[in-house]
Amino acid sequence: MEQQGYKNYSNTNIDFANLTDFKDYNAALYLRFSKDDGQTCDSSSIETQKIMLTKYCKDNGYKIYDCYVDDGYTGLNFDRPEFQRLLRDIDNGKINLVITKDLSRLGRDYIQTGHYVEIYFADNNIRYIAVNDNVDTAKPDSSEFMPFKNIFNNMYSRDISKKAKSAKRQRAYNGMFINPQAPYGYKKHPENKNKLIVDGEAAEVVKEIFRLALEDNGRYMIAKILTEKNILIPSAYKTAQGIKGYGHFAKDKKADFNTTWKFGTVAQILFDRVYAGDMVNRKNEVLNYKTKKLVRMPKEKHIVVRDTHEAIVSREDFDRVHELILGRHRPQIHQTDNVFRGLLFCAACGRRMSLAHQSIKRGGRIIEKRPQYRCKTHYGQNPEACPRNNYIYYDDIYGQISDRVKKVIELLKNDDKAFGTAERKTAEHHNRIKAESEKSKIEKRLNVLLIAVRKLYEDYSTETLDEQNYRLLLAGYQTEQRTLNEKLNAIKGELEKTDDYETRLNKLKNLAIAYSDNASLTAEMLKAMIERIEISTERLDNGIEHKINIIYRFINSNI
Repeated sequence: MEQQGYKNYSNTNIDFANLTDFKDYNAALYLRFSKDDGQTCDSSSIETQKIMLTKYCKDNGYKIYDCYVDDGYTGLNFDRPEFQRLLRDIDNGKINLVITKDLSRLGRDYIQTGHYVEIYFADNNIRYIAVNDNVDTAKPDSSEFMPFKNIFNNMYSRDISKKAKSAKRQRAYNGMFINPQAPYGYKKHPENKNKLIVDGEAAEVVKEIFRLALEDNGRYMIAKILTEKNILIPSAYKTAQGIKGYGHFAKDKKADFNTTWKFGTVAQILFDRVYAGDMVNRKNEVLNYKTKKLVRMPKEKHIVVRDTHEAIVSREDFDRVHELILGRHRPQIHQTDNVFRGLLFCAACGRRMSLAHQSIKRGGRIIEKRPQYRCKTHYGQNPEACPRNNYIYYDDIYGQISDRVKKVIELLKNDDKAFGTAERKTAEHHNRIKAESEKSKIEKRLNVLLIAVRKLYEDYSTETLDEQNYRLLLAGYQTEQRTLNEKLNAIKGELEKTDDYETRLNKLKNLAIAYSDNASLTAEMLKAMIERIEISTERLDNGIEHKINIIYRFINSNI
């Protein structure tokens, strides 16, 4: 809400940046704190900033419009909720002075921070003060070293990120627990947060889950049993224990005691080696210190240390459960050998086709159940999404696919014919060398532009380049960058399709040779050679015609 007597200056000709003694300011206090700062994340630091800046405003006669607090947000980007609110209030003319404790509170990315201080704030007649750094845009001499301070702040963040990642990885290799929340069934040791101890109540539920699995109950059945027993799901249990981080389970400040278990939750527990006493770290990792985006790491890169804490289930039981899960198959509901499972797709909607059995009746009695593949969308719950009732009988498709695959195998065994036929169907192969050359040129130019943009800002910061030329050149560089990135993405997409064409065709040829002695089709053979089979049904005057399009693996084309 605006304060009483507020005057909107956004549409006046007053230049606040040049009025150092102008007292009628509406000040925004921006406060930020995060783990980037190399300290324990303590909200009291926010309070310290607030006390300091409030006193500064009181001493200088500045009226405080509002405080904007981003607690726990990195300074390496500006996608922060309170900072975005600050920008909206600036655009709406509600404030004309922004004050922070120092430049690093505003941001640690030197290019973006410099843009806001020197371009955005200036364009909107906003005076900016960084108290501890003695930066005041109303006093030009105070900003001379600001670009260097911004660069140092950026370097500091990168150095802190490297050190933190190295220390975290070393703790992982030592078998220490390094995640913010303990897994269900455990809790952090009260005197050592890197050590796990058993949480008795939750551990009994984990034991029950493994006991049910050892009795050959599937994950769906185990979830159903736990739900019927009204056992709290892990997130609800932790909320009830007062553990933070599960706010989405709170309603009216009370825990939502959810007892509906999902099979995925059961599966997570059954496959987690932590319950056998092993510590598994580095399941996810931040690869870029600026974006902070977590990337899931492949299993071979996980850091596993055996026997680091008390196991809830024995290793023998853990391994036995895995054997049962991996060896379990769904009961077969028909006798047809479904060799095309997962390969057939409706040509109209692109969805998978499923195997069903059409009942053939005579005299009111079912005399035969004929297997057929049909579009799951049309024959399912949403026929409007696919108006074409594409289908084909199992024996029809088996015969046609068998004949065509055998012909392709013979064709691929003859190098000249195979290469000639397939190359005509994959025209992009002829353009590969040209595309690679163009890709290399674009990447080199993008690197040059990146260096140029950084140099441009440095020239502008040191007043080697005036603002008008800075804006003009920056706009030109950014336009070229966008255009080149669009071209680069398009080229990469094409190259992925034509990547190492002859090598891929040879892979298909080797498979054809390996399966050339097969007397009949097998699921293994079809999945090895075929990417997908598209089916369409045409109703003609003289009957029904089924069109079959086979897309072979590696070359992504028919032959």
